[in-house]
Amino acid sequence: MEDEDPKYEQIESHVHSVIPDAALQREKNWLDYTRAVASTKFDLILLDLLVPRSAKDGTVEDHHEQLVEATRDYLSKSFSTPAIVLTRHSLDEGDFVYNLNLVDINVIPFTDHGEWRDALKIKLMAAQPKKKFDVVIVCALEKEAEAFEGLGDSWGPVKTISGLCCREMQVGSYQTVIVRAQRMGLVSAAVTSALALDRFEPRLICMSGICGGVAGESEMYDLLVTQICHQHDAGKWSATGFKAEHYDVQLDVSVQNKLEEVASNNALSAYLLHGLDAGKTEVPKGRERVSCSIKTGVPKSSGSAVIAEHGKTATLAVGQRKLAGFDMEVYSVFEAARHAKTRTAFFAAKAVVDDGGKNKGDSFHRIGCLLSAKFVVAAIRSGVADVFQD
Repeated sequence: MEDEDPKYEQIESHVHSVIPDAALQREKNWLDYTRAVASTKFDLILLDLLVPRSAKDGTVEDHHEQLVEATRDYLSKSFSTPAIVLTRHSLDEGDFVYNLNLVDINVIPFTDHGEWRDALKIKLMAAQPKKKFDVVIVCALEKEAEAFEGLGDSWGPVKTISGLCCREMQVGSYQTVIVRAQRMGLVSAAVTSALALDRFEPRLICMSGICGGVAGESEMYDLLVTQICHQHDAGKWSATGFKAEHYDVQLDVSVQNKLEEVASNNALSAYLLHGLDAGKTEVPKGRERVSCSIKTGVPKSSGSAVIAEHGKTATLAVGQRKLAGFDMEVYSVFEAARHAKTRTAFFAAKAVVDDGGKNKGDSFHRIGCLLSAKFVVAAIRSGVADVFQD
């Protein structure tokens, strides 16, 4: 609430220097201010004491006596919002400053010396709301995150949000953030996913990227949309070898049904392959061109160790019928989502870039990352984030 343009411009400039994307709502008179705080939940209130009564009555009055009643009315949506009075009013007149401080309305002298700037900065930093997103996409590699560029309706730079390495993007009506784990593996994925779920409170968390395939169950560039994920390196080593402990997490039926619906769309395959422009080294041996099969409802396995030995994937399939692929993170993302404080949809879609045989190597990563990113965006646009909404 500020009626003087020069003073407001100074305040606005300072606020945006501290928080560039802050949204300011300005009211120039007492009547409009009381209506605003009653109907809207603000993060911080900045106000003056000497302002006109209303837009129609330009009589300037000192409103400090009515300030507590209007701002701290329990029926007001902003009754608990921190408030700051920036005033040239003499602070030596009466005990109104003491009374305002009792209800978390702080009074800061607005002087030409500019001391108010530091005091306001502290309040601005403290009042920043937690950033919320509809969708969190977890990636273990930078190349997996970069694959989303150009697939959404907006694309932001890399920046730290709530201590996590993020990129913001808009996918239709869904505010989306890509969160990159600090390193590969189950531990880093678990920490990253748990923090993102707690700090961003999304309706959907999913994982995109690349993975290994199991010979006979999946082929190069197959897109594995995991229905159930096991952890293959949990267990006990003994003199007789390794005995696995069986842990798994399964998708919710409603999420699985939605993903089946997305995958069955006849236009999806063409969308996934459009614009890939594969180079010679990106086409798998034994093929003339890049192709992609979407495999929904398949089991996968996760573990913190990279499996690089030819034929070693057969060991993972023991006791796991139809195991289609393996990676290093999906199990942790699923497990973190299962323990989220609010019910959160989750899924993973990863493209095979190692078929457990003659095809493997970094030359397949670019297309694998793009295929998985495109499917994830298609799933988000389909409304999979809303499956638990009433």
